[in-house]
Parts: sequence; structure tokens; C-alpha cells
Amino acid sequence: MKRKIYGVSSKFGFGAWEHVVYAFDDNEKAQKWLRTEEYDFRERELMTKTQAIKLAGRKAVEEALRLGVN
Repeated sequence: MKRKIYGVSSKFGFGAWEHVVYAFDDNEKAQKWLRTEEYDFRERELMTKTQAIKLAGRKAVEEALRLGVN
């Protein structure tokens, strides 16, 4: 089974960070997502599941998996 790549989009607003997690099956799609500009000063990072859980929380990672892999 191939490992998923997790992308976390983070934005600081109103005194707190907001994180959105995405799950990818292949590196090409993950890299394309990473290079896509959102024009709202978000930071994007690619990471492992463990790193995504540490940054965004288990609930956000599970939600990304529930919504499906990009």
C-alpha cells in the first residue's frame, strides 16, 4: 500500500492559526497543489500523516481522508 502525502494549508487570522488538510495519492498532484497560489497569504506544506496530525490535529486529518484523496 502506497503512503499518502498530506498537504496542509495554514492561515493566521484573528489571533489563531487555521489549518486545512488535503490528502494526495501521488507526488505529482501534491506538488501541483503546493505550487498553486491562493492569493490570501496562506502557507502550504507537504508532510507525513504524523506531521499533519501534530500541526493540524487528528480531526482535520481524518476529515481530509473522509472527503477523499485528491
